[in-house]
Amino acid sequence: MLTLVCPFCRHEHTDDFECLDSERADTIRCENPDCNKQFAFLVRECLACGEESAFTWEGMPTPAALAALFCEHCGANPSETSREAEGESPTQRVQ
Repeated sequence: MLTLVCPFCRHEHTDDFECLDSERADTIRCENPDCNKQFAFLVRECLACGEESAFTWEGMPTPAALAALFCEHCGANPSETSREAEGESPTQRVQ
């Protein structure tokens, strides 16, 4: 189950079925009727540990904001892990 936290009011939006798009930023409207503001989110799978992390912003994230992300499970930077994985062959990834 993924949880998106509204950056405006901190209301938690749960995605029980994990049906939100992953790997690209998108927008969603807060379910809190007192807030109801639209915010940006990104669900990204960590290549280091395989877990998904959910990130939220008040507006669409900048490239710098995306580069500064880290996995909430293992702390790896998804951007750095992606670059490392691109240069590896499948046999090198096995640990």
